[in-house]
Amino acid sequence: MPSKRPQSAEIRGGAIMTKYFLLSVFSLFAAAALSVLVAACGPTGRTGSAGEPATPVREEAPGSGADLYKKDIKPLAPEECGRCHTYQFNWLKDKGGKHRQDCVFCHEQFHAYNPRLDNWDALMPKCAGCHGMPHENGFSDCMECHRQPHAPLVIDFAILEQPIPGEGGRTDLACAQCHAREGREFADFPSKHNSEVNCNGCHAREHGAIPSCLDCHGPHLPTQEYGDCLECHAPHSASTIRQYSENVPNVACSTCHEDVYALLQANVTRHSAMQCATCHPTHGQIQGCRDCHGEPHGDVLHQRFIDCLECHIDPHNLPVNLRK
Repeated sequence: MPSKRPQSAEIRGGAIMTKYFLLSVFSLFAAAALSVLVAACGPTGRTGSAGEPATPVREEAPGSGADLYKKDIKPLAPEECGRCHTYQFNWLKDKGGKHRQDCVFCHEQFHAYNPRLDNWDALMPKCAGCHGMPHENGFSDCMECHRQPHAPLVIDFAILEQPIPGEGGRTDLACAQCHAREGREFADFPSKHNSEVNCNGCHAREHGAIPSCLDCHGPHLPTQEYGDCLECHAPHSASTIRQYSENVPNVACSTCHEDVYALLQANVTRHSAMQCATCHPTHGQIQGCRDCHGEPHGDVLHQRFIDCLECHIDPHNLPVNLRK
């Protein structure tokens, strides 16, 4: 095996000088790079131009720490309460009504609840403090209906199903405490509106919601609107129809009285040109012939035929002599 060729002192010296040269060049380059980095960071040590840190530095409050606690705490503004109590804040914002007040108007104390003391009821404001007893003695607990004080008129009808005595059956006692007229109508004029449905059935789950009759019932006419329904029908006494106006078209009656309407339309007497409401001003009312015609045939004939319909048979389909 051949032996290694010995290196001369001259060669070894050249290699050492080369290493020192390269190390010096690298040191100079590193120093230059570090100076550029320090200049870019600035005196704060954060990325950005000198004197203008990109991340804001927390400033100390003026005065010593002890001085800060000599100041009185100012009441919180509603938007500050809302940062934590977002649920209640949004209720007030959207449906607070007259309760849309400053939070401290009702909550004179806050963050004072202690589970060990069980002092929730003592801390919470009382409705009667501002409202008194608007429903008199009908209710002992306002929260039975007004469960969300931050949206006082949003009432859950599901909790109000208390039957009221009377023929109406399912009229809600709680609703009738405020809506007395509607409650009396329900009790005095029973219909499917209160025997098969209750207040919640029409007024949904939000207080004040008024549906259209056409949401459940088909119209008498294709062009009929909700206001047209109310000309004849009172929703809380639906089976008792109001007095018709003279401009109610006969075709509206035909929805239920189809056969009678067809006879009247086919007849060629003056009755066919009349409005149904002329003889039937209220639903189910039947006028006497004499109310309009008097006694046109003289005493002898009328004494023999007391009932006009013995001859005239049907006022919607009067017999006529077509030869005249």
